[in-house]
Amino acid sequence: MTKRFSLRFNLDNEAERKAWEHLQSVLDSKNKTIISAINAYFEADGNIEKVIRETIRECLKDMPIVKAVEEPIEEISEDENTLMDSLDLFM
Repeated sequence: MTKRFSLRFNLDNEAERKAWEHLQSVLDSKNKTIISAINAYFEADGNIEKVIRETIRECLKDMPIVKAVEEPIEEISEDENTLMDSLDLFM
C-alpha cells in the first residue's frame, strides 16, 4: 500500500528555503532522501552513542598514546619507620 503526502515550502522562511535548497541538490530520489531524514530525526536518540564514539575515535586517531609509568615504591627499614613514628609525636 502506498500513502501520499504533499509538502510545501515557504521560500521567505529561512529554514524552509534551506530545506528546499538541500532537496534541489539531491541527485538520488528526493522521496528516499525525505524518508531517510524523517527516520533519522525521530530515531536520533538511538544513534547518539554511536555518533559520539565515532566522533571521538576520529578526533583521536592521529594522537600518540603515552602509557603512564608507575614508579616503584621504595621500602623503608624498621629503624626509619620507627623514626617516622616518633616524628609524628611532634606534629
